[in-house]
Amino acid sequence: PWWDLSSFRKKWTRLISLLLSLSQGSGKTTLLDAVAGRIGNSGKLLGEIYVNGRKLKAEQFQDCFSYVPQSDNLLSYLTVEETLTYTAQLSLRKHSSEAIRKKVAAVMAELSLGHVAHSVIGGRIFPGISVGERRRVSIASQLLQDPKVILLDEPTTGLDSMTANQIVVLLADLARRDPIVIVTIHQPRSELFRIFNRIAIMSRGELVFCGKPEEMVDFFSSCGYECPEYCNPFDFYVELTSVDRRCSEREAATYSRMHDITSAYQSSKIYKSMLGKIGQSCQRADKPMIPFRTHSLPNETLFMYFLLSDTHRRTVRNMSRDRMGILMRLSQNLIYGLFIAFFLMKLDEDVTKGAVQDRIGIIYQSMGASPYTGMLNAVALCEYLIHIVSSRSECFERYVAGIHISKSSSICSVGDHGEAAGFSLKSGGKSVCLTPKYRRIQIRQTMSPTSPPQRLSGVKESHKFSFHSYNTLMLISGLFMPKTP
Repeated sequence: PWWDLSSFRKKWTRLISLLLSLSQGSGKTTLLDAVAGRIGNSGKLLGEIYVNGRKLKAEQFQDCFSYVPQSDNLLSYLTVEETLTYTAQLSLRKHSSEAIRKKVAAVMAELSLGHVAHSVIGGRIFPGISVGERRRVSIASQLLQDPKVILLDEPTTGLDSMTANQIVVLLADLARRDPIVIVTIHQPRSELFRIFNRIAIMSRGELVFCGKPEEMVDFFSSCGYECPEYCNPFDFYVELTSVDRRCSEREAATYSRMHDITSAYQSSKIYKSMLGKIGQSCQRADKPMIPFRTHSLPNETLFMYFLLSDTHRRTVRNMSRDRMGILMRLSQNLIYGLFIAFFLMKLDEDVTKGAVQDRIGIIYQSMGASPYTGMLNAVALCEYLIHIVSSRSECFERYVAGIHISKSSSICSVGDHGEAAGFSLKSGGKSVCLTPKYRRIQIRQTMSPTSPPQRLSGVKESHKFSFHSYNTLMLISGLFMPKTP
């Protein structure tokens, strides 16, 4: 099973580059998360991980491995040099400012980032460096810590073939110098086949093969699956070991084939030789020590002080350059104050005519609406909700321009929709409801189209006014709110 991590135990004294070539859903990201100690409360790690023949404890994982996730989590308004400098200041506490500056310059030169050192990272609303350069910045952030093992989760995803090739060649050069590089990748080019020292193929959470590139070709040929001429070996072998779920017959046939290949590998000389080397490394008398990262600040209070200080300065510098964001944050508070002033002008002084209820209502609106303005910043920072904001903005722009989504689509405001009032877009027999209470999208099947007046006929006037007032405030604040930090 995938949690048997003993197949991936390697000596630190040997410089290797390991490729995990896998199909989607095979367990590659889960494997890297387990090795890097990023499982957390989402699951339980079974099995053992050895470094230099010594068993590694769960709390020691993150002190041994550097992890580069699939997505680049970088601040948009900082330059490349500033991003790496702040990262170095957080991780290299014992170094002086001059040593940190030289370290950052050396890493940028190593990853060919010198020409974009003073360029901003960029984001969705304004241009910056390219996607490939952004990926190299993420790798450079980990290289600043001088790691012994670097884990990269699909570093070539979203890149063109030329940029992906450059990233893989760069990682291979790093592996030849000092660190061990473990990469998960989808559909690499055939030219990269012999760059990796070892290639591992996984499917359905099981290790199908792990060995040298030339051993992989001979192994699959001995199983009766010889790679055709002019065919990419990666594509051919991944297709062989993948399970086709389009129908039950295909799934049974492909799963049986994958199981046969896995059984053949476990009984092969390649697998037995690898287990023998692992056993020898564990039985060595002179086992090298585990090269943990040095903790320069044993005092936890002092460490938290420097951590908060550096992150505060980094955040202030990033936000101070977001001129549009600052302007919109000031404007939304001004507009919110104008709304409150407008409501105060219409308050009645006669208790018999609802003066108490009016004041209770304005207090409720003041207390209830103000948190939503702060939530807009959370929406801009939360990656999970960015696509919801983008979809809503696109629908609004099409509606204003008079372009309908389809012939049977309509946009209308609705009343109570089970849990809260919301925004509804009907298209082709489906209703997409965005509820302001939970800020989520719900898909509901509808039997027949219903016109907006019919949907609003059963809604109270007070509910209509509250909903439209909320939507107006959210629209004014949300249209210009930047969607990236």
